[in-house]
Amino acid sequence: MKQTKRFLFNATIMMSTSLLLSSIGVWFNLYLSERLGAVGMGVFQLMSSVYTLAITFACSGIGLASTRMVAEEAVRQNGSIRGAMRRCLLYSGVFGLAAAAALWGGAGWIGLKWLGAAETIRPLRMMAVSMPFISCSSALNGYFTAVRHVSKGAAAQILEQLLKVLLAIYALELLVPDGLEAACFAITAAGVVAEGVSGLLAYLLYLWDSRKSTAGNCQHLTRKLVGIALPVAFSSYLRQGLSTIKHLLVPIRLQVGGLSAPAAIAVFGMVQGVALPVILFPYAFFNAFNCLVVPELAQAHSRQRDVSDAVEQMLSMTLSCSMIVCGVLFYFSQEMGALVSHHPDIAIYIRLLAPVVPVMYLDTAVDSMLKGLDEQLSVMQYNIIDALSSLAAVWLLLPFWGIKGYVLIICISEVLNFSLSIGKLSQVSRFRLDLTHQLVRPFLCAAIAVVTSGLLRLWLSAGAQTMGILLMGGSGCIYILLLRLTR
Repeated sequence: MKQTKRFLFNATIMMSTSLLLSSIGVWFNLYLSERLGAVGMGVFQLMSSVYTLAITFACSGIGLASTRMVAEEAVRQNGSIRGAMRRCLLYSGVFGLAAAAALWGGAGWIGLKWLGAAETIRPLRMMAVSMPFISCSSALNGYFTAVRHVSKGAAAQILEQLLKVLLAIYALELLVPDGLEAACFAITAAGVVAEGVSGLLAYLLYLWDSRKSTAGNCQHLTRKLVGIALPVAFSSYLRQGLSTIKHLLVPIRLQVGGLSAPAAIAVFGMVQGVALPVILFPYAFFNAFNCLVVPELAQAHSRQRDVSDAVEQMLSMTLSCSMIVCGVLFYFSQEMGALVSHHPDIAIYIRLLAPVVPVMYLDTAVDSMLKGLDEQLSVMQYNIIDALSSLAAVWLLLPFWGIKGYVLIICISEVLNFSLSIGKLSQVSRFRLDLTHQLVRPFLCAAIAVVTSGLLRLWLSAGAQTMGILLMGGSGCIYILLLRLTR
């Protein structure tokens, strides 16, 4: 019971943190879309794809490696948590510096040849400075997750996000002149300062937290680190590399279909920078459990315990919660679009993406559980298949289907990845789901909840935005009630 309470306490902290960070992130994206304009936001999203690729190389699987290694060393006789973390921090430092050097040196070529915008070169070089901080923070966050002291990692993450947003807004409003280059440079410089301060705080908290840890047998740790981190790293390199190429190709292939360059970049920015963050925002509620389930399953797997019950509960929870998110986003897409943007097409993109929400959320949960069960190589293979098929679809279909084709590609890609991953999880955990109880009932409850809430429009006289918020909140309340009534 004590372990269950601790798990729920840590899950609550991580869920609250994730919700807060996601809320700030979505709001900041909306602020940037207004400040930079549609074309500027499109360029910034393309630059962010390069930034994400650099972060992937800087971290190189260290987050999962530190979580798994520390969790396993904590329950191993004569284990060495300190030895594991020394190796993880050294690993993250080496890869972080290498990523920084590569991005700094290649910024000119990337800005001119990849992005086709000279004004992105200086912001890309500023991004390079943050790579060592990000990689070391990833290792430290993995440690805090493994030892179930997530409040310390959460404090560093909240500080980083708040600093990043506040410094960026201050610079954009008061310091920098108008222009895309100056704006992007201000945003990235704010990020560097925030990530540096956050990384320092996380390291100090780690030193305080680990002061009583003893040094045990460390001989096997380097081999274990390489065995966990490098397969994840290579998978991430390939998948994120293909994803970056895909993002860079989207405006190009849209132009082949007849759109002008500014229009293609603008519509890509709306989908990638506004619609997708809205779709993924509710995932903050589930992300905490996905992070915490990795050390739990890693310890159970190392002790050769049955994990089928934990897997079933995780899948059931994610499926039940994602159903109402899917229903609300689909049924109230007009209200949601009006809340986040003045552009009328945002509602269309939200509605097109809404049906795949349960698959998106389940796929991420399944991947986390597979990593906890030492199946990161399988996750790597499925991610590569997913990325290659998505890239081929973008090249072939976008000139004919336009931006709605890109939305469809996202949906098909998620279904493919999930199908492969759930099959593997079924093999290694032998879980069993009652489809009637855990799929059909939540679906029907969600449908009834959103339709009932929608009918309340006839009696509501509040303003459009207020009505939208009330209706969406009402759907959630009705859904919870129906779940309890149907047990």
